[in-house]
Amino acid sequence: MANNDVTKKVPMELICMLILRERDMYGYEMVQEIEARSDGLLSFNLASVYVVLRRLEENGYVTAHSEMSDAVRARLRVYYHLEPGAEAYMEKQMAEYLRTVRGVQNLFQSCEAAYANQKNA
Repeated sequence: MANNDVTKKVPMELICMLILRERDMYGYEMVQEIEARSDGLLSFNLASVYVVLRRLEENGYVTAHSEMSDAVRARLRVYYHLEPGAEAYMEKQMAEYLRTVRGVQNLFQSCEAAYANQKNA
């Protein structure tokens, strides 16, 4: 299971949109998919995912529709759908996040190199 302090710092909106880009999903399914695809490194609280989905829905990036599950214990599930208008927002969020990751990686490398030089001096 992921470290919750680290998980809080990831771009949940972006992650939810990336997952929904493939197909419509319900909240719990998204939580399971994120954890599985991240090899357990990212683990989100279901309530947090619903907060993000609600915000995306309010901004028009996601729509929701209800369906009955086909399971033995049929239940009403709310599926979320990524709207075409979300693509530009998602690309912008991804570019900003990747730029930040590159900056952090550059800083790590620079600090490690400076420390190695100092240690060898």
